[in-house]
Amino acid sequence: MKNFLLLFLKEIDVFLDTIRGKPALLSAFVIAITFIALDTPVYGIPFLLLIPFFNHFFKRNLQWIVFLSMVTAIMSIYFASHEPMEKGVAKEGCGYVESVQKRSSGLVVIIETDSSYRVRLTEKRDLPITPLPGDSICFEASYYPVTPPTVKGGFDTEGWLKSQKLWAYGKFVHWTVYKHKWVPEYSFYGFRNWIQNVFSKYLDGAETGLLLGLLAGDKSGIPDALRSDFQRSGLVHVLAISGFHVVLLAGMLMIFLKATGLPHWLARVLAITLLLIYIPITGGSPAVRRAVIMFSIPQLGMLFQRHSNPLNSLGVALILLMVMEPSVIWNPGFQLSVAATAGIIIGSSQSPFKGLPKEWNRNKLWNLLKNYVLEPTYVTFCATLSTAPFLIHHFKTLSPFAWAGNIVVVPAISMAMESGLFALMSPIEFLREHFCYGGKFFLRLASLLTRLLSDSAKASTTIGPFPPALLILFGLNVLLVPLYKKLRWVKAFVGLSILIFSIYFFYGGVKNAHFPSWTLTTIDIGQGDAHLITTPSKKHILIDGGDSDKLGRKGSKKRDSGKDIIIPYLRHTGVQSIDILVVTHPDLDHYGGTLSLIKTFPVKEMWISDCARIENKKTWQKVIEEAYRRNIIIKDMVRGYRWKENHFTIEVLHPDTKRCFDANTQSIVFRAKGLNHSVLLTGDLTVAGEVDILKKDFYLKSHILKLGHHGSKTSSSVEFLNRVEPELALISSGRRNRFRHPSREVIERLDSLKIPYLNTAEKGSIEITFTKDSYQVETMLP
Repeated sequence: MKNFLLLFLKEIDVFLDTIRGKPALLSAFVIAITFIALDTPVYGIPFLLLIPFFNHFFKRNLQWIVFLSMVTAIMSIYFASHEPMEKGVAKEGCGYVESVQKRSSGLVVIIETDSSYRVRLTEKRDLPITPLPGDSICFEASYYPVTPPTVKGGFDTEGWLKSQKLWAYGKFVHWTVYKHKWVPEYSFYGFRNWIQNVFSKYLDGAETGLLLGLLAGDKSGIPDALRSDFQRSGLVHVLAISGFHVVLLAGMLMIFLKATGLPHWLARVLAITLLLIYIPITGGSPAVRRAVIMFSIPQLGMLFQRHSNPLNSLGVALILLMVMEPSVIWNPGFQLSVAATAGIIIGSSQSPFKGLPKEWNRNKLWNLLKNYVLEPTYVTFCATLSTAPFLIHHFKTLSPFAWAGNIVVVPAISMAMESGLFALMSPIEFLREHFCYGGKFFLRLASLLTRLLSDSAKASTTIGPFPPALLILFGLNVLLVPLYKKLRWVKAFVGLSILIFSIYFFYGGVKNAHFPSWTLTTIDIGQGDAHLITTPSKKHILIDGGDSDKLGRKGSKKRDSGKDIIIPYLRHTGVQSIDILVVTHPDLDHYGGTLSLIKTFPVKEMWISDCARIENKKTWQKVIEEAYRRNIIIKDMVRGYRWKENHFTIEVLHPDTKRCFDANTQSIVFRAKGLNHSVLLTGDLTVAGEVDILKKDFYLKSHILKLGHHGSKTSSSVEFLNRVEPELALISSGRRNRFRHPSREVIERLDSLKIPYLNTAEKGSIEITFTKDSYQVETMLP
């Protein structure tokens, strides 16, 4: 026992040797752990309790660093502003314009009011004069309501406002500028406009927007489709100004400054100064600040002939960022940037290409393969592995094609950025024009490659959701990989982790087998229908795909239920593919989101009615064409069709005729039954359709009824309700919808029959879980 203890302490000492030469990294780690312990004790305190144990092995100077780091963290939290968001911000006020951001639909103006709170207001009118940074302004605003998410995985408006340090957001009613003073942001805003004007002479709108986003951080001009392609292929980090852009710009800047013949010390000072100015130009994201600090530290070290360790430089950057803004540790972009940087630094020190025979390095073919394929793949693997816990936690996705994108797309983006920079620096119009054309070629190449990578429905794969504790355990294993061969306790820790992972997944499988259940979720997509059934064997059936303003109406807000609501919900709940997509009938508020869904999410089978197949709507036919293009099986539903698995059955009750007429009346209606409970889903079924069903000898009694046509008075007749005898009725309708659904007549009918109901407009998404003995109803809103 004594020998084991001595061996353990010796290995602890070896482990701490990796930290002793990096005091800034140690300090950053202690500060972060202290922040987490104060904010989320259940995860932070276990690590905080380990600090005194490890501190015992440090020398006095490192012990003082640990102590002062904890004190610094506590003081930073104390002085940080934690004022609650005001519920009622004054609609009229005065203040000064902090920044102005161009958007495709107008301007976004950030105002710091005289009451010392910040608001975000949009100006969509085409006016000859607009607010500018530094303007003193008085205004009247119409603020948007801040409501909690109504769908799991939905956009958290209140959290977003807090992360942006905003008290409210809305639009201008009117405004008046009465004074102007110069502020640095005024010049930065003018500089961004100058960049846009230079590129717009030679490039089209999409190319100008993409290049402006890459160089100046203004992503408003990047088309939604292109942004979606980058996101699905795992390359969205390329569009956000981050360490990749700063490293590229810093390298080019140093080459340019040294080429001018300036002394090396002066070149370094100028490079640091210019990059510090670059931070506010791009919006000052945590990733940019981190990258600039990490570039500046070794450059300053060279000025004083001191060598800097990359991990210690990362520690310095983290200290400066976290102390100034403690809440930054919860910023997903900050977490991903730090994790990727740390993964690349640690992975580079363990590179498998370092110990290869010297003869290999003399081989030109091997060097080409290593430099352009193997090493980029390895770097991508290190970055992906280190960021995986954060990607899974925040987005529940990983991209299998990210490594390929980094090899083929990132070089094209790099060349486009270089061409753009040379175009901006060229004093001769002829050179500027040709550099822009060079940038156009590389941008189009990058866009084409990204489209090819993202075209597969499996370009982005759902992973999770997993408990945070499990992801923390996975992250610790990734951090300890370099020490796996050196320390026995690390091997033991990895073995214990594998055992915990195995128990977790084994328990989940046993639980599903011995305690089967199935769920029905009515997803709140506003005015429209979208329902998800998860069967006892965990197959997923999506009934309808909601609306899409992009496909139909003019003057829309460009909302796509499939892309903006349903897919985030599916990712958040761990759905990896849709086994069956049912489109009850070809009305836009039922199929609108299905086009983006089948383009970006794996769908195996699609159910439609025979009449829907020949419906002459261009946007609906696009859905069918896309389904055929992706080899999705399309089945025509008819009365009597049955789909079965253990403990679960679906029986189609309607339609039954080949004669095509009103689409609502011919909605697909089916009854799902499992574990002694049943649900009747009716699409937009009308009273005429109900009468047709009632004529048949169907057993309609069901525990749950989804009311036809969003509770319209054209459906849910007394006879139909009496035959179904539901214990609960579900209504899928939008808040303040123009159709005034649900109808007052239908609500009075439900009340008279003593049938309780839930409406997505009031309760958000509604999830019902069925077991053998009972069912439970949960709503997103109380």
